[in-house]
Amino acid sequence: MREDVKELQFAVDYYKSLERLSDEEWQSPLAIDKWTVQECVGHLFLWDRYYLDHAVAKLPDDRLTLVETDFDEFNRLAVEYAHHVDALTLLKKAIAVRSELVTQLGRLTDAQYEQTYEGRFCPREFVASFIAHDHHHQDQIDAALARLKKH
Repeated sequence: MREDVKELQFAVDYYKSLERLSDEEWQSPLAIDKWTVQECVGHLFLWDRYYLDHAVAKLPDDRLTLVETDFDEFNRLAVEYAHHVDALTLLKKAIAVRSELVTQLGRLTDAQYEQTYEGRFCPREFVASFIAHDHHHQDQIDAALARLKKH
């Protein structure tokens, strides 16, 4: 497995570590007026699902179905979604989708992985951006949980 894809795989173990959280921890905000831990996981899950369904699973031969996306609206809907699913179910879904994303990326040849499809999607660039995205939100979650433990 490519090193960067392994790093993307790290989210699966991170999600598994969240299975032990209490309801209070799940509902803890990342910061004042920010998402809760559960809402953040919903956000991560639905972005994974979107890119799996509309890009990664279609590679290398099918047409991409990515559409111009209003990120704020997508994120609002992801937060709403998180309110309608219990935390453990959400984690199971997030683990399954991230695992499938990693599997699908792993099946690409090096040339396919480096290629830009339809002038707008490069798997290598996608992985790099999602690793950064993961780290950003994992740091927020860890900080929120650490603050909660101090009280």
